[in-house]
Amino acid sequence: MADLDAPGRLIVGKYELVSPAGEGGMAMVWKALVRGAGSFQKLVAIKRIQAGKNADPSFIKMFEEEARVGSQLQHPNVVQIMDFGRDEEGGYYLVMEWVEGLDMFQWVRSYHRAMKVTPWPLVAAIGIEVLRGLSAAHDRTTDTGEPAPIIHRDVSPSNILLGTNGTAKLTDFGLARAMDRASMTRPNVIKGKLAYCAPELITGAKANARTDIFGLGVVIWEALAQKRLFTGKNDLEVLLAVRKGAIPSLTAEREDIPAALDTVIQQSLAANPEERYQTAKEMARALASVLRSTTEHTDAEPLGASVRAARARLGKEPATSAGGTAAPTAGAPNLAAPQPDIDRGMEEPEKSSEDLSMSDVEVVEVELRQKKPVDRVPTQPLPIEPAVRGLWEGDDKSVALPLTRKKDE
Repeated sequence: MADLDAPGRLIVGKYELVSPAGEGGMAMVWKALVRGAGSFQKLVAIKRIQAGKNADPSFIKMFEEEARVGSQLQHPNVVQIMDFGRDEEGGYYLVMEWVEGLDMFQWVRSYHRAMKVTPWPLVAAIGIEVLRGLSAAHDRTTDTGEPAPIIHRDVSPSNILLGTNGTAKLTDFGLARAMDRASMTRPNVIKGKLAYCAPELITGAKANARTDIFGLGVVIWEALAQKRLFTGKNDLEVLLAVRKGAIPSLTAEREDIPAALDTVIQQSLAANPEERYQTAKEMARALASVLRSTTEHTDAEPLGASVRAARARLGKEPATSAGGTAAPTAGAPNLAAPQPDIDRGMEEPEKSSEDLSMSDVEVVEVELRQKKPVDRVPTQPLPIEPAVRGLWEGDDKSVALPLTRKKDE
């Protein structure tokens, strides 16, 4: 069981726990060693449901679905699932590849701390790698060749891992929806981090490839501008900002951003999904076209070097990132909003961004109700009460918000 976990514990006689790598509302990730015959050993990440949560059928179902979905995605830009099972006491464990590096938020934050701008060619290159991973999920087929796309639904900086070897990998498919299974989401409920949700999700549309593309568009915009795109004092204000859909030009934020790159990001963030890129491949080609205009190298070597330099700026120890979550040092900051100017909020220790893990989601349900008369059309959802814990108060947990509407009088 997870409550017995400690460094040195051997799970099913094969996986030795080394040290905690991250903790969320539902699960904990461990850095671990898988041992084999002779002197064989390999670093892996092991995700464990927290003590007390093993009895909750909904958590178990999400954990099982994460393992099932992840195991069917074999792609270099997706964190690989290696094993799934139960230990001697009946506790579940999920074994993933270990990614040595940082998550994308930490990478961006390191530039913020050094008062430098993120290299736009590398940000675009990371975007291409993530889009390749998304394309593999969106283009998934069954054994008989029938389309069976997997929609991630939680594309955000903490779920993009950057390795010191120059790789970029998409992780955390705990909120993903595989179209060959019935939906596990309750009707009229949003899944994912509000600041990365496409506007149509707020009005009850189903997640699809274009909503994942929107989420990545937000990630890239924020990485380049080094601040939040959709801000608010609470969840309500964030939702209203997303619905408003005001996307400032990146060329106004930074003089070095090519107009062509700004155009690509603006299209990915179009409020009308029909005006966005329709596939991840289409957006990846557009970004690749922009990169052809620069002489800067954007292959694995410079990206890996930038990750190593970022870790040095953040004072990270050599092994700091695990598949499924980025491993924080003690007191590591959460996925707070990068700002163009250094501020205390970026430098003070916060809760680990591991809370953002897909299967670590803490469901925050806020009943939709009208606080005061507002001008709206019948198809618009009513305003919501601010969540007990706002997305902009030092956490970035995935949340679920009911979207049930009251009938117009």
